[in-house]
Parts: sequence; C-alpha cells; structure tokens
Amino acid sequence: MEMRHAIAVSGIAAALAAMACGTTPTGPPESVLVPIVQADGIPFDGQAIPDHVLDRLGQSRVVIVGETHHLAEHRQWMAALVRGLHARGYRELLMELPHMVDWLLVDFVLDRNPVTNWELPEDLGGELLKAVRDFNRTVPDGEKFLVRAIDANLDEYGGTDAFLDLFGWYVNLLPDPGPIATFFSSPYDTPARQTAAIESLREDLEAQRDELRLAWGTSAFETVSGIVEVEQASVPIRADRHDRYDASVRAREEVIKQLCDARIGVNPSGIIINIGGNHAQKTRFKGTDLEWLGDYLAHRSPAAGGSVFVLAVTAARIVSPDGSRTLYDLGASPPNELFRVMGETWPNRTVLLPLDDPLFTNESVLVNFEAEIYSTRLKLVYDAVLQYPLAHRDPGI
Repeated sequence: MEMRHAIAVSGIAAALAAMACGTTPTGPPESVLVPIVQADGIPFDGQAIPDHVLDRLGQSRVVIVGETHHLAEHRQWMAALVRGLHARGYRELLMELPHMVDWLLVDFVLDRNPVTNWELPEDLGGELLKAVRDFNRTVPDGEKFLVRAIDANLDEYGGTDAFLDLFGWYVNLLPDPGPIATFFSSPYDTPARQTAAIESLREDLEAQRDELRLAWGTSAFETVSGIVEVEQASVPIRADRHDRYDASVRAREEVIKQLCDARIGVNPSGIIINIGGNHAQKTRFKGTDLEWLGDYLAHRSPAAGGSVFVLAVTAARIVSPDGSRTLYDLGASPPNELFRVMGETWPNRTVLLPLDDPLFTNESVLVNFEAEIYSTRLKLVYDAVLQYPLAHRDPGI
C-alpha cells in the first residue's frame, strides 16, 4: 500500500464536511448493510471457488485481484483461481514482482529450470508458483499457464545487486554475451553511473540488433531487450524512492501499466493480475491522486478495452505465521464497517460480496483496509470484495 491516510474520502461532499468539523463519516447503519450482505454474499469453504463465481469473473478479459500482501491463504486461493479460470480460457497470471525475475518465472512454471535449484522465496509467491507449475504438468503444452512479473526493479526487491545477479544468470545462458560483457565491466553503483551504463547498453543492443538475433535467437534477444528497458526505467524510480517518493510512485505505476498493457496486447486469452489493493483501484480513494493500474485498465487501456473485473481481497483477522499473535482484527472496526458486517454475517467462512447493490454506487460506506478506516462509494473502486475469515502473515513480515 502506498501513502495511506487515516481517513480517505472519494467524491463525497457530506463526508468532507464532516471531516472539516472534526468528525468521522458514519456510513449506512448495520440495519441497512446486513440484509445486503446476507442477500448478495457468496460464502464458501476452503479454496473451492463456486462455478457461478468463476463464470462471472470469466466474462471479463482481465480479472484484477487487489490483494492484502503477504498472506499465505491468499496464495492458496489464487492457485484455485488459476485452475478455475484456466477452464474458462485464461492463460496468464501477472504478478507484482520485479521484472528482473520475469524470465525465471516463465521458466519455473514451464518446468524449464535453467538455473539449478532456483525457487522464488515463499514471501514472494513461491507457494503459488509451485502450484501453477504443478498444474501445468497436467495440461498439454499449448494450454499451459504463464506467470509474468510486472513491477519495476525496486530496492525492496534487492535493488541493484539483485538486478546484476539475475541479469548475469541470464547472460550466462547466452552463447556469447556480446555487448553485455562491456556493461558488466563498468561500475554500476550510483544512479548517474547506472543511467549511463544501461543507456549505453540499450544503444548497443539496438545497433547490433540483426547480428544478435542471429547469435542468440529472437526470443533471447527480446528477453534481454525487455530486461534492459525496464531496468532503465527503474533506475530513476529507485533514486527517487526516498527524497521524491511521490514522483517515484507515479513513475513506478507507469511501468506497471505498460508491462500489463504489453502482456494483454499479445495474449488473446483471459489474464489475471495479482497486485496490491492500491494498484487495483478503479477510482482513487487511497493514496495519491495518481491514476492507478485498475483505473487505467478499466477506463483507458486500448488492450483491455474496458473488459475488467476488479476484486479487492481482505481478511477479518490476520495473525502471525504460527498464530500466536493477532496483527489485525476487524473487531476494532465500527459496528457498521462493511468488512466487519461481512465477517459477522458469515463467521468462519470465506465470503465474496459482489458490489451490485445500488447502495455501493450511490452511498459511501465505511471500510477497514489494513487497520485504517475509509469512506467511499465502493462500487466505483472495486467490483467485489473477497474476505478470508483468518489469514497468516508470512514469516518476517
């Protein structure tokens, strides 16, 4: 989540007035919300996603799942979603992971494993990747599910050192490093040196395009070009992360949009995007006023064509990996906070709430995202909410 505020309000004059007076927006009472949640909520157990839920999601070209990060139960549910939507023609999962691991994700889920014994750590989706790989082993070659990385290369993912290691792994697979040998012989420490080095490499790749395609093969050349292009965009994003954070967030979001558009544009089948809840917003109510990925794909993306379903994911209670400590609990929410109402209406069940009732378009409701209360017309932001009754945070988070 990026740049959150204690109360975020989306286009609601009454709520803004209330905040100006020092009061918190109240939202519809429980007596209004409970009947809607009872009538429209779809409860289910475990990871068994009902067919009618999959049928509804499968009507859209793109399904965006706006997750709460680092929840073990979410990766399990996403694996079930991949299997269910595969039967409805979906063939690609885009994940909020650094682009520098993109080629490794593809090779891993396709069982190619070019790097000996490499596995993505659990806190970066390893369990989900293994589930996709295992599922791919059961389907024909032309029907396998791809997993692609759609984020910039940030310091949070290891930054420069991780990029150099991962790029070096790929270069070692090439028959000849060509101009990349010069790149690795140059210093790559300060932003200025990184900018100069990666720009020079990109120019060399373009100048030697024809001969490198012959030497490496077209696929390898395009992979290297993509690695270099995204790293070039990532250098200023990393440099601005501390002193110009807002500019960094905006530039990062542009990288994510472009990578998603590129994958949607070349893949005629349905696509799932698993990304943080902020990025999934169709209308901004949390964080900065920038255009987030969900907003762009739903309203402006020529590749998506507006055929987008956005699902927000939360949990009624989040505990430490061993369950010994409670890290987040909807019991602290106001009684009429929507997610609390969902949890109390369907206790101990995973529940999906489509936001079809006109209330969610016309009125502001209180929602608790990661222990912060927001007021918004929720249907303008997401199409549905999925809530786990209990989730376990990854170790060390």
